[in-house]
Amino acid sequence: MTRHLDRVLSRDSSIFVPKYETLIKYTLVPSIPLCIIAIISVDSNTWVASEIHHFYIELIAVIFAAILAFYYMSRAYTLNDKFSLFIGIGFLVNAAIDFLHVIVSFSFADQPMFLKFFIPQTWFAGRIFLSAMLAIAIAGYPILANPDFPDSNSSGQRQQKGKGKSKKLPKLLVISLVVLAIVSVLLALSSFVIIFPGVVIDNPPIHRPYEIPSFILFLIALVYFYKRGLYKKKDIFYKGILLALLIDIFGQIIMAFSVTSFDTAHNVGHVLKDVAYFVNIIALALSSIQYNAILSERNAVIQTQFQKLKESEKMKDEFINVAAHELRTPIQPILGLTEIIHSETTDPRQLDYLDVVIRNARRLKQLTDNVLDVTKIESKSLKLNKEPINLNIVIAEVLKEYTNKIQHRNMRGERNRQYPGQVKISYELKQKDDDIIVEADKNRLAQVMSNLISNALKFTEKESEARISIVVEKNDLEVGGNQGIVVSVKDSGEGINPVIFPNMFSKFVSSSYSGTGLGLFISKSIIDAHGGTIWAENNKNGKGATFYFTLPLSTDKQLDYKLQENEQEIRHITR
Repeated sequence: MTRHLDRVLSRDSSIFVPKYETLIKYTLVPSIPLCIIAIISVDSNTWVASEIHHFYIELIAVIFAAILAFYYMSRAYTLNDKFSLFIGIGFLVNAAIDFLHVIVSFSFADQPMFLKFFIPQTWFAGRIFLSAMLAIAIAGYPILANPDFPDSNSSGQRQQKGKGKSKKLPKLLVISLVVLAIVSVLLALSSFVIIFPGVVIDNPPIHRPYEIPSFILFLIALVYFYKRGLYKKKDIFYKGILLALLIDIFGQIIMAFSVTSFDTAHNVGHVLKDVAYFVNIIALALSSIQYNAILSERNAVIQTQFQKLKESEKMKDEFINVAAHELRTPIQPILGLTEIIHSETTDPRQLDYLDVVIRNARRLKQLTDNVLDVTKIESKSLKLNKEPINLNIVIAEVLKEYTNKIQHRNMRGERNRQYPGQVKISYELKQKDDDIIVEADKNRLAQVMSNLISNALKFTEKESEARISIVVEKNDLEVGGNQGIVVSVKDSGEGINPVIFPNMFSKFVSSSYSGTGLGLFISKSIIDAHGGTIWAENNKNGKGATFYFTLPLSTDKQLDYKLQENEQEIRHITR
């Protein structure tokens, strides 16, 4: 029984200490010396100062308030924290009112009757605005605080709910802020010509009842500080706010008992205001150091993780490279021998089986080639063997390779109900009297053309009358600093899926179940390496899509390519 009770007590004490640690350390303990100071301030003759002392004390307050305004707004900008922005505006307006307060008080030092009412009235205007701003900011913390910044022990759930959402200040809150600022400034300015009723009462116990509203607002801010759980925050910045609120509360209580200007309560109240500002400044400075330390630790962790990630990426690339090479080695003899058997076989059933083997072997070979190309592109080891070439010849050779595939597909369509369509492919050269000479890698350009034509065939497979047209023309715009050419591959298929359209040239993006999503990525990388651009768009008639790519036109006149030498071959292929 005793052991069980000890466990319960130890468990309860472990709950009690964290829960009330802040209340004891930052509220009850500082209240003891503040109570002593308040008791000492009861005697108005203990510390009687002069106008010059008041001037310096208030000037320090103005400087501190300006520093706090800058500090809070900088924090708000850095952390995207509207809570800090709200308080920063409060200190900014308060600094302006305090500046007016100190300048006029010093300038009219020879008019004690004027100062008797002006000083408490401008003091009231500044304190009521600041206390209201703190009360509103702390009470509205869930709306104002940045939900994405990890600054508390228990904010994980709230951060997950609010992650990625940028909260806007409610219009009512903004309007209230503007109205409150205007009213406070008008109160300060009206002190030149108006004496507020009951601003200073000669008979005790409370000589300055206008300190009570600010006292209540500071007290409300303190209550909401605990209610909102801000005492749980790890950031020392919040502990500074808590201490400053406590000091301001005692400062307002002491100021309420000030009989005349520059008496003990008056001077102590002003000093406590400076102390509250100073505590806030120290807390903000320590908070900045704290955040810098956290960011340094995180940067170190990120750098370590990044290095590990780079190593794992390198290992992955090496593995993929080796695997692709090992896969490609047995594919070539399988494909070659199967094609030989196919050429010597006459049985239709066996031909169909061999067609399946050849088709899948080619797909596997294409996949391994694509994987190797991607690893070269990502490791920036893709090399181009550039030379002046006639683009017409490259396209003609690619079309010649696809002629048999198209004929085979058309023949297959006659006996396959699923794909009954016929394919017609055309090639048009806008400038028939000119050769299209480009400085490029012939094999890589052939690879791009093959990818685009293969893509067009894939997405026109279900069309009853599929058409693919290739057009080459000179571009009026300048590409790569020289006049360029534009090559377009247009099909009459189903078009580009709007879902994948924005990322269609990225890796592994494809709307086809049979595609790997690497062909367009590789094509874009090759065209980019040639100094050109590639893009695509759906056709305006709603059927099919068109892919375009541009290349700089070669200005090398030493090689005299003649289109007439290849006209017969091109006409034969595109007929």
